[in-house]
Amino acid sequence: MTKKANAGLLPESRWMTQCDVIRYNLKIPQDLKQTLKKEALHKGMDLSTYICGLLSGDIRRKKTGQ
Repeated sequence: MTKKANAGLLPESRWMTQCDVIRYNLKIPQDLKQTLKKEALHKGMDLSTYICGLLSGDIRRKKTGQ
């Protein structure tokens, strides 16, 4: 039986970024979560990536009612 090529490699640990920590601790109302999910799908993103982009300022939302 042959050895696997990656047998000596250690698995890399994944450190949570600040955005990950904030995203997991957010308490988003259900109606806002649904709205964000629709916006994310419209942009071709998943919800967590979209929220991260919003939190970091890379993505701007339309202001409604103004």
